[in-house]
Amino acid sequence: MRTLCDVCESAAAIVFCAADEAALCSSCDEKVHLCNKLANRHVRVRIMDTQAVPSCDICENSPAFFYCEVDGTSLCLQCDMIVHVGGKRTHRRYLLLRQRVEVCFY
Repeated sequence: MRTLCDVCESAAAIVFCAADEAALCSSCDEKVHLCNKLANRHVRVRIMDTQAVPSCDICENSPAFFYCEVDGTSLCLQCDMIVHVGGKRTHRRYLLLRQRVEVCFY
């Protein structure tokens, strides 16, 4: 999955700025943040392109689509259906977007 820059809407985004709530390509990041001392202090995380898809923590075979906050596990669709029946339906589960981020310091 490729994230497009929120400013130019054409290039692939490489950073996400928390203060601006925007994904930016290299060129737009420089224009927005390097020309302004205050904006340069914004916390930005690098968006990493990764081909690795996490696998299900239960069956360890299928690609994971969900993360269960309570159990702390990544689950494929089939295992999620098996594990989260009955009382466990109240567990908070999130879709995995397969977008890795890392903190970068400028």
